[in-house]
Amino acid sequence: QYMACGKPVVASPVGHNRQVVQPDSNGYTAGTCEEWVQALERLRTQPDLRRRLGAAGRRDGESRYCVQVVAPRLAGLLREAGR
Repeated sequence: QYMACGKPVVASPVGHNRQVVQPDSNGYTAGTCEEWVQALERLRTQPDLRRRLGAAGRRDGESRYCVQVVAPRLAGLLREAGR
């Protein structure tokens, strides 16, 4: 949801987060307290990094999860299930 809003993210490296969040590309994953502090401190002190990661996350979200992308996939799955 933060990525959809163009915000940089720090997420726990669990579940789908592992596929969605690409470190140094569209956000950071953090599994320890030290990793959380490092990632948040990086974002706090580097406004250009925040903007770059936020914009990349927004682009990734649009290309993977927008209704124009997901609806045709869902329709195909439903058609296939109906057969």
